[in-house]
Amino acid sequence: MRTHDLATRLATVPGLVRPGISSWDMTTRLPLHPLSVENAYADPRLLHSLAKPGARFAHRLGADVIVGAETGGIPLASAVSLAGGLPFAFVRKPGYVGHEDHEPRVRGAAVKGRRVLLVDDAVSQGTAIEAFATELRGEGAIVAGVFVLVDMRDVAASVTPTAAALPIASITTYLQLLETATEHGVLDPVVHQLAVDALVNHWSDDDPRWSLVRTATQHALTA
Repeated sequence: MRTHDLATRLATVPGLVRPGISSWDMTTRLPLHPLSVENAYADPRLLHSLAKPGARFAHRLGADVIVGAETGGIPLASAVSLAGGLPFAFVRKPGYVGHEDHEPRVRGAAVKGRRVLLVDDAVSQGTAIEAFATELRGEGAIVAGVFVLVDMRDVAASVTPTAAALPIASITTYLQLLETATEHGVLDPVVHQLAVDALVNHWSDDDPRWSLVRTATQHALTA
């Protein structure tokens, strides 16, 4: 299946793209709700299709193990593992407190001395990717690259060194996803236009245009 077709299927997953002003980590104001990428995992056929590009990417990188980032990357990573016939492991979130002393950060296939493909649902500034890569390297793994469904670096104010340096493959970028969602009636065109402006130009919290986003969203939801 072509990447364009996959991006369309992803953008039209019910509830994945949702209008509404929200916030991320109670700090950064957003013109849309955070993506519910996990909704794409509900359809096994779609999940399998989404995993195939990840499996091809893993083989191009010469990866030995597919590693899912806890928690959003684990279902996708297991599907990539099955699609590519490669061993599977997952890496714990930094700060995880285990039930045993010196509990390993990585569970599943051994990663020490092996090239791994890190899989997550999305990447933005790359803070999570940086942390997971650090955990993997601490276990002796060689992080060959990253596979995500949505690459959101196109709206990030800055990107971590790891996210800038590592090869990263995705099904779509965030701006492409929003454009496709608008083309298929998931997002109202006015909401889309305002949301992209807010995301790309990083509106401040006191920008008066937030009222336009709120009005357009309310109108779209009640139309």
